[in-house]
Amino acid sequence: AAQVASEPAGKSTAPREGQRRLVRPKASATPPVSAGEAQLPREILIVASRLKSYILARSGMNTSDRVLAPLSEILRRVCDEAIENARREERKTVLDRDIPRPE
Repeated sequence: AAQVASEPAGKSTAPREGQRRLVRPKASATPPVSAGEAQLPREILIVASRLKSYILARSGMNTSDRVLAPLSEILRRVCDEAIENARREERKTVLDRDIPRPE
């Protein structure tokens, strides 16, 4: 469910021709977790300002806040794989060599 950004009293919430309507999600952007992962932190792991600056510098494009949750999920999967790589080598420290390399 979503809500429309509030406008001053007496003004219509319908967008004028050529304008977009601002819609914001009501619920948290954090995806649900399974029972086994309930105790794990689910906050955003990406520094929004740094990501937005990088994308702007690299492409001239703006970045939606909605990309932060999916990128955090990708980062969690990469970290989980790195943790498993360290465990296989019987270490208690995740090293740079444990991070999976992109193909």
